[in-house]
Amino acid sequence: MSALLIVFAAAILVLFLGINKPESAMKWPSVILLMLAGLVALSGVDLATWLTVPESMISYSSMDRLFVALLCGIGALVIAVFDALSSKGSDRLGLMMLSLTGAVMLVGQENLVMMFLGIEVMSIPLYVLAGSDKQNIFSNEAAIKYFLLGAFSTAILLLGSAFLYGATGTLVLQSMTHKASMYAHFGVYPPMLVAGLVLLAVGLLFKVSAVPFHFWAPDVYEGSPTRSTAFMATIVKIAGFSALLRVTMAFEPMSLWYQNAVAILAILSIIVGNMMGLVQSSPKRMLAYSSIAHAGYMLLVLLLVGQAQFEADSILYLYLVAYSIASTGAFAWIEWATQRSGKMDFTMFNGLSSNRWAIVNMVIVFLSLAGIPLTAGFAGKYYLFASAFSIHPLAVGFALLGTLLSIAYYFRAFRFAFADTQESTPNAKFSWVLMLVSVAILLVGCAPMWFMP
Repeated sequence: MSALLIVFAAAILVLFLGINKPESAMKWPSVILLMLAGLVALSGVDLATWLTVPESMISYSSMDRLFVALLCGIGALVIAVFDALSSKGSDRLGLMMLSLTGAVMLVGQENLVMMFLGIEVMSIPLYVLAGSDKQNIFSNEAAIKYFLLGAFSTAILLLGSAFLYGATGTLVLQSMTHKASMYAHFGVYPPMLVAGLVLLAVGLLFKVSAVPFHFWAPDVYEGSPTRSTAFMATIVKIAGFSALLRVTMAFEPMSLWYQNAVAILAILSIIVGNMMGLVQSSPKRMLAYSSIAHAGYMLLVLLLVGQAQFEADSILYLYLVAYSIASTGAFAWIEWATQRSGKMDFTMFNGLSSNRWAIVNMVIVFLSLAGIPLTAGFAGKYYLFASAFSIHPLAVGFALLGTLLSIAYYFRAFRFAFADTQESTPNAKFSWVLMLVSVAILLVGCAPMWFMP
């Protein structure tokens, strides 16, 4: 709870203290406050003993605190790695931190009411951030699409929650586990329970952009300002999969009923994400389909729930660490290359190899997304695929095939970067934070056990 309160208080402070100041004045204070919240989450220190919240609503285990620390760390990284806007006001930073507040709530939810509140607090600021570039018609389009489809998915999630309440008589996930165990014992599942679980899953799968609920992602990712895109591509994935894992654990007694459905969704997400990523001409749309494919990989974690020999939450945590760091670096790279060239297609990378430090960093980031050895992406995929293989080898086979396909479109950027062009492009200032991203990717890749709880 302490980390949640710190993030919320930081959001309010940044919003009001930065009203008449340039955003750069509040950039590093925001980073420091989020890092403080992350450290408090890791320490487990409760600074809010005066606040009593029922554990049936929200509570944080030691594993949950790691996810909260990851959220705060990635939020701080996104703010740090992108340049502050030249306009006055820190409203965008405040909205990001308010969205992060909802994500932290979602990680600790124990109740469907708290799940709904967490999703809404996380999502509403994102709708605004998607359309924050008012002069860009594509940003306006992204905002309206994200808002309408997001509201629709939330309505589906609420309907599913109502059905689950009707079938179990409770909104507390732990109590639902007992009901699910009883139904599983007799081998008969009430239609209302089945419908509620399906509708709840649809609402959550939309948030993580898994197939077939992914149609919003490419347009929203491309139209939104790149910093907002990086934020939603990482923070929403972490919070969304944390919530999905909690729901899966709550209904683990029904695993034989839904396991094949999860595997099919994972395979479809991997195939669609990687196949569509191959034909994109925009790097941002390519990363959008990449995030859909990664959602498919992470759905494999849900197959591990209930298997005594596997720690699903630890494997998911490692994969999210690898994915979030590399994705933040990739979107920052696109922003940097766009400022450098003024282009929005792959030609933005033309001649980039002339900058030695820049090209090394870009190679490391995209190698990690592709899952090449000695990078964080390889470590996350190795532990995930090795654990899931004995449960569903077919799904892992498609995941390996998808990984091979992804190499083609990730490496496409290298072809342009090493092209011998005569174009004269202005040099943008290269961020030292991006070099720290590269170091973190290599560190996690070389010593993954240090980062697995």
